Amino acid sequence: MHNNIWNCNCEGVVRRDFLKVGALGYFGLSLPALLKNQAAQAGTNKEKSCILVWLGGGPSHTDMFDLKPEASSEYRGEFNPIETNVAGIRISEHLPTLAQHADKYALLRSVTSPEGSHERATQYLNTGYKPLPSMEYPSYGAIVAKEKGQAKGVPSYVTLLNPVDAHGPGYLGGEFAPFDGGDPSRPGYDVRDLKPPIGIPLDRVDRRRTILRDMDDAFRRLDKSSAKIASMETYFQQAYDMVYSPAAREAFDLGREPVAVRDAYGQTNVGQSALLARRLVEAGVRFVTITSGGWDTHQQNWARLKNNLLPPVDKGVGTLLSDLHQRGLLDTTMVIVMGEFGRTPKINTQRGGRDHWPHCRSILIAGCGIQGGQVVGASDDKGAYPAERPIRVEDLSATIMAKLDIDPTKEYHAPNGRPVKLGATGEVIKELG
Repeated sequence: MHNNIWNCNCEGVVRRDFLKVGALGYFGLSLPALLKNQAAQAGTNKEKSCILVWLGGGPSHTDMFDLKPEASSEYRGEFNPIETNVAGIRISEHLPTLAQHADKYALLRSVTSPEGSHERATQYLNTGYKPLPSMEYPSYGAIVAKEKGQAKGVPSYVTLLNPVDAHGPGYLGGEFAPFDGGDPSRPGYDVRDLKPPIGIPLDRVDRRRTILRDMDDAFRRLDKSSAKIASMETYFQQAYDMVYSPAAREAFDLGREPVAVRDAYGQTNVGQSALLARRLVEAGVRFVTITSGGWDTHQQNWARLKNNLLPPVDKGVGTLLSDLHQRGLLDTTMVIVMGEFGRTPKINTQRGGRDHWPHCRSILIAGCGIQGGQVVGASDDKGAYPAERPIRVEDLSATIMAKLDIDPTKEYHAPNGRPVKLGATGEVIKELG
């Protein structure tokens, strides 16, 4: 699963490892710059958090959450639906764990958009805005990092596995970029940027901090109007806290989990990432994005889903929902499972797959007061278009903001001075509760 073939889509875009935080990374920022988001970001209801499971490439909705067993063979597919623990809701036979927890989540079966290319659709679904060449919108994680601030000793926004550009901070700037947590399923997993520098004792680091503080004081005396200089000591203090306090290291330490728990989540990259995500939100992280690649199934759709893609997501997300519920965390932790679009209802018989289809897809959403055990919206008899209650990407965006106690009508100002609402122009999905 670490092979790059699982991290590429049909447009040749590789989901890159980036946003390295201890040194210069994709956005050219250091750990202190990243941690700048704590300054003046007191916010309210800081306990709310979100775990986004991003299925990069576009998951097939008619083979996962919205099967059409009565459709003709050119649409139906190879999988059968099974009953869940909620009467009347059926999902794929290859999602048995999620079927046991349907009471904890809602399925949106009529989400629609016009964007059918990977890059544009990925930007759209992760920001709530259609991409523009003149504007780079912030991801939901970056907005939450800005609005909610940072718990002491842990980052506010973390990405796991293979984050994409759309998971970045957009016009908010590098200080709201995610902390790259890597792949927790790798042998000997360790988060490099949470270790003190090798061979540099603590007293030496303290001396360097004192020198830096003295330099900042000197610059402040020369330029009392410089807010950036005045605040840098705060940012370095936050960086110091993360590296030298145990909170972050403990949160990222999966070795503290019993083997039985790790096995329950599944010894896969998605499963171990889901477990780590639970540990992170417990520690105070506000937003975690897990990126599972390989869902661009133009060919061998059913073999790839059955053998490689569905089992880790089923076990990892199903166990995550159960674990959050048992720990009393689901009330304050939103869980979202989605990709950039669905797949064509009509089968590509030459290649045994399904192609891009943005006009209708399914999204799983749970937690933060969302009423589980329900389906919102419906597709037509082929799964091609919404038959009732169309849900726009903007509506999803407004709902995410509202459920995380962020006013979706709040406005930011982009670098060009343009006012931009956080929840775009959407309406909160009232059926979710």
